Amino acid sequence: MLAIVIYVAVVAVGEVIAFGLGVLVDRMVPDAWSMIIYMAMFFGVIWGAWPIAVYITERWLMRTSEQPPHGRRIQ
Repeated sequence: MLAIVIYVAVVAVGEVIAFGLGVLVDRMVPDAWSMIIYMAMFFGVIWGAWPIAVYITERWLMRTSEQPPHGRRIQ
């Protein structure tokens, strides 16, 4: 469940960045290039956000919960 929440957050941040770059390209080149670039980034963010969410969940969040309390050994 935690990985899905992180995935949604990473996608939201990525889509805001993709939208901003699409608007920036649209102001520089008023042809249809902004839509092509935005759509490529849109699908790229959806595809690339899952490995990022899994990495964040495994490396930072799951490692801290697996450690035993201070001074106690797991037998």
